[in-house]
Amino acid sequence: MKLLRLLLVAAAMLVWAAPASASYFYYHRTSLINSTFEVMDNYGDWTGYIRAGSGSGSDACEHYNWIPLGYYAVYWHDDNYAGTKIQGRVWRLSDYQCSNGVRRTELFVHSEETSGQGQSCGPAGTDYPFCWEGDHDYYSYGCIKVARQPVPSDLRQVDSFVHAYGMATDLWVFS
Repeated sequence: MKLLRLLLVAAAMLVWAAPASASYFYYHRTSLINSTFEVMDNYGDWTGYIRAGSGSGSDACEHYNWIPLGYYAVYWHDDNYAGTKIQGRVWRLSDYQCSNGVRRTELFVHSEETSGQGQSCGPAGTDYPFCWEGDHDYYSYGCIKVARQPVPSDLRQVDSFVHAYGMATDLWVFS
């Protein structure tokens, strides 16, 4: 009995001493609607390459254009975010101060879905902000966007990975 108790205490100490699992985002910025996003944990597990987009122009230090190169903290994640411009599964990124004085704010990793993780679509030919219709949906207000369709979606892959391997803490944007 004493040996069993000693083994349990030793196992608990190993679990307590082990580093907490965390995930890290990487965004290889090469084009507005055809760049690469990936997620890795601190043990080497990896999502693989996921197509992503960012912004509506290539001057990174103007609002709504692609995300500037550099490091970002991931502040929080919400599976049911109910914002006015974006909703659903989102990861909030730190702000970015550009050398020209522009401060990039309200930066997220997200897709196009409702706060309930559904789709709110209408007649074809119109872009709906909470409906993934196709390639043009990779454009954003300066955030990083991953696809919501087809099922299973890239967004679901990122969300499932983070829930399984630990909260994302950092994002590196590089070219």
